[in-house]
Amino acid sequence: MEYKDEVAQVYDRIKKYIKRTPVLSSTYYTQKTGSTILYKCENLQHTNAFKVRGAFSKITAINDTSKILICTSGGNHGMAVSFAAKQFGMKAIVVVPDFVPQFRIDMIKALGGEVIVHGKTMEELDAKVAEYTVDPTYVYVHPFDDPEVIAGQGTIAYELLEEHPDTAIIIASIGGGGLISGISQYAKSFNPGIKVYGVQTTGCNAMSKSLEAGHVVAIPSITSIATSLGATKVTERTFQIVRTKVEKVTQVTDEEALRDLKTILEKDKLLVEPASSCILSALLAGNIPGIKGKKIAVILCGGNFSLEQLKNNL
Repeated sequence: MEYKDEVAQVYDRIKKYIKRTPVLSSTYYTQKTGSTILYKCENLQHTNAFKVRGAFSKITAINDTSKILICTSGGNHGMAVSFAAKQFGMKAIVVVPDFVPQFRIDMIKALGGEVIVHGKTMEELDAKVAEYTVDPTYVYVHPFDDPEVIAGQGTIAYELLEEHPDTAIIIASIGGGGLISGISQYAKSFNPGIKVYGVQTTGCNAMSKSLEAGHVVAIPSITSIATSLGATKVTERTFQIVRTKVEKVTQVTDEEALRDLKTILEKDKLLVEPASSCILSALLAGNIPGIKGKKIAVILCGGNFSLEQLKNNL
């Protein structure tokens, strides 16, 4: 079965639980770049981030509401798993690193998730999860290293390309790589000519470091404001998908991402995370080649950026 058919099956399974998010055009960034810029607005998804797609894909694949879900998260995945679990009357436990903003922890709890704050690195978080998953009642919903989660994220490209099959380039940000793995595999299966690019912020660049090294490497800590990209280490699965399906992964600074976060709010009236606005920074910096006159889809992966954070970075 082709990957696009696998994702279509997942979409049929989860479509009643998710929002079909709008695709909007940006007059400002279209003029600035000389290309047609489209936003796939996952910032308007349930929990204001794309992650619910992967969470519902995993839960519906498990198909056993007696299980207890446990995950690690920088915030958005934890909110998604908590939200999805609640729809099925299931319990969710979310292990978060100690650098996660308090407002994200509060949002997870408000959605019904139990929060454990533990450590800084993926290894430390995974070790805490392992204490629970020795009991088979607990199911680890990995934020990115899971085929069902990845296929769920691929439904973003399913919706996008159903509406805009002539899209030439898709650009997504990268934390652990689950989002871009699903999108790139679907896009290449839909049309091998579609180019896919990834963007990271300096300080959340485990994938970039791994690609430079030629193998998976860890970064010591997350030092970027884009905490929702906060994976200190990617996995062999996502590394290999990105290495083979993504044309290029580029980086921008926090300052650039914050600049375009304010610009998209001012010009397009959309509040997004630095993990989303960093893509626009990469476009303006000329980091994505061959965009002139092309239809470019920008994945606005999330909008969980608080007014306090915005005020503190004005």
